[in-house]
Amino acid sequence: MPKEKLTVVEAEFSLEEIAAALKLTPEDVTAKFRDPRITSWFAEIWGERLFGYKKHMSSNHAGSDGAIQMGDIGRFDISVRCFNNNGIKFQKSKFIGSGRKATPDDLIESIESVERYVLVDLRRFPLLSFYPIDSKALLRLIRNGKLTTSGIGQSRFDQWVTDSFDVTTRRIALGRATGARG
Repeated sequence: MPKEKLTVVEAEFSLEEIAAALKLTPEDVTAKFRDPRITSWFAEIWGERLFGYKKHMSSNHAGSDGAIQMGDIGRFDISVRCFNNNGIKFQKSKFIGSGRKATPDDLIESIESVERYVLVDLRRFPLLSFYPIDSKALLRLIRNGKLTTSGIGQSRFDQWVTDSFDVTTRRIALGRATGARG
């Protein structure tokens, strides 16, 4: 069976420029931007610029972070998730965090509510890797018992990508000249 094609977009920031702009050390910037809780907000904007979807005006939009209007076909919903060495979860945010939990049905419903996930790998920040993954591929992982409500760890994620996709990497520049709004 041929592997699905996947183009991973890589973008590298200038650690020194970010540190100078924020009046932080490069080490502080690295530590903070490798934290998905901090970087998620930025990742929605970066994803919008890289992939052409429109970020929802409200950050509390239920189920997705952005969408592409496809005329008479309707809306193509997109969810953005950042991950680091701790792995990644796919259920809606209302099911993630202290005191919250999700059932397997909650996980399936969360994934079925969007057409695509943009997964942002923060492990090598300031180099970011953006993985646009079709939700059907994640549903197959659930069926195969490799994705549960506890998420997927980094090594299992890396192995899944290697085993399941024919990966092409496209390197772009994110910054003032590329995709910045004036």
